[in-house]
Amino acid sequence: MSLENARQAIEAAIHSGDFKSMGVAVFKAINALEERIKALEEENERLKAQLK
Repeated sequence: MSLENARQAIEAAIHSGDFKSMGVAVFKAINALEERIKALEEENERLKAQLK
């Protein structure tokens, strides 16, 4: 799930008052953020290697 999709899912759950969906959406958003952080860390390591 992309970060944008996760954000939209959270907003939809908030507007509908569906707390179960809100929890699931937040969990998915956290997973998406973790994946993005990992990708950025890997890119950072590749760029560092290129500078050496």
